[in-house]
Amino acid sequence: MKTSTPEFANVTAFATFLADDDREDFTHEDLIRLNMATACTVAAVRSELESYGFRLAERAPERRVRGFRTNSNDRWWGPGSSPTHGGSGHEQIAGFAGRKG
Repeated sequence: MKTSTPEFANVTAFATFLADDDREDFTHEDLIRLNMATACTVAAVRSELESYGFRLAERAPERRVRGFRTNSNDRWWGPGSSPTHGGSGHEQIAGFAGRKG
């Protein structure tokens, strides 16, 4: 990652960059770059940015897509599976599921 750009010189410069760019939030990548450039802790950089009125953007969850080599019959395993847990179900068949003690 490049941290030598002028907007990452310090937290105030980055806050000015965000304000000039009409941004209201910063990413976790921006936070890490500022951490590396300023040698401050991530928590200190984040709290200083939040004191300027900016907020940390939420990370999008990682997408899981099916490729052309994905098994189309992945009922029991893989990204599209719906595993069934809990045993064979003999308790329901034998009538023990509703009994207490």
